[in-house]
Amino acid sequence: MSYRSLLPPNVRVRPLRRRLLAALCGLAVLASTPVHAVDLSLKTIRVGNLSRAYFSERAAPGEPQPLIIALHASGSSGSLMARATGLTEIAEAAGYMIVYPNGTGLAIDARTWNSGGCCGYAQMHKVDDVAFLRALIDKLVKDGLADPRRIYLVGVSNGGMMAYRMAAESPELFRAVAVVSAVLDVPPETVKAPMPLLHIHGSDDPFIPFLGGIGKQEVSQLPRISVARSIEAFIKADGANPRPTVTDIPDTANDGTTIRQYTYASKTDPQAVVLYEVKGGGHAWPGGVVPIVNGGKSSQNLDTSRTVINFFNAHGGGRQNEQVDDKLPPGATPLPAPPATPASPLPTKPPVPAAPAPTRPGMKGLAPG
Repeated sequence: MSYRSLLPPNVRVRPLRRRLLAALCGLAVLASTPVHAVDLSLKTIRVGNLSRAYFSERAAPGEPQPLIIALHASGSSGSLMARATGLTEIAEAAGYMIVYPNGTGLAIDARTWNSGGCCGYAQMHKVDDVAFLRALIDKLVKDGLADPRRIYLVGVSNGGMMAYRMAAESPELFRAVAVVSAVLDVPPETVKAPMPLLHIHGSDDPFIPFLGGIGKQEVSQLPRISVARSIEAFIKADGANPRPTVTDIPDTANDGTTIRQYTYASKTDPQAVVLYEVKGGGHAWPGGVVPIVNGGKSSQNLDTSRTVINFFNAHGGGRQNEQVDDKLPPGATPLPAPPATPASPLPTKPPVPAAPAPTRPGMKGLAPG
């Protein structure tokens, strides 16, 4: 079944017009050029009065597997995210089942998520994406596909904001959560339960600024909170040390970016919260080969897909008692692990200034990401 055949007969959105529409809504759009030939099948589930779609490779029940739910950026789709990131190959090699749900929208490859204050169609129509993701998890568990004790969530851009919302509002569902190029889109005080968190973000993100505020490419001109404010909520909930261990990763790719890793450990989890600041990086999935339109530089010094899988493995995922690196595709180089103890005194301040949260009643009307 072609993606276009899923559209109503009178809806045919040309690529240029679609990108223009996305730009007017402030969307960060993934380029649609397919890179990885992933054989994904489209499935649907009824949630309320909506038929919701998701992409998955596994078709037959077997032994329940650890599950990764991957949420695409706004103006994109689950299928495009799989092709742009190569996450499927790495996840399945490490022993996970992975699914790519679709957000909602008028075009099959221009979907958005209602992450709280944004984005686009989903936010304007008050789509209950929390209910959708809960129902999807419930179905995969009941079908014997997913291990309910090992469910993980990752999202990029607007999908990352939706992942943050799920971590805040439905923490009992997930073992760990990863977000890329996104910030909290619900009030930080919503975060109350512990949740291992991985956050990857470019210092020069033109849509969702690292330090908060209004992005240079953000058409709506509405501000966002900072990365620091976002992760601080989880550092507190996890009972982690607010003074991180810091590790610098050099520019081995010679692309003008470097990586600084901040690791916040708790008494029970040495990787309770991990932040990768991509210095010189933009609004991107670092290591991916399909950039986000107008997103800036996508660093090749960090393999995001591999980093996400390694983080989930450190929190009970994958095949137990096996080395993940042995299962990854050729050519991927493992990142240096953070030192067990700080090589130098820990900083006395957070890695970035905690900018005050912008004043906006109910956090409504945030520009999409």
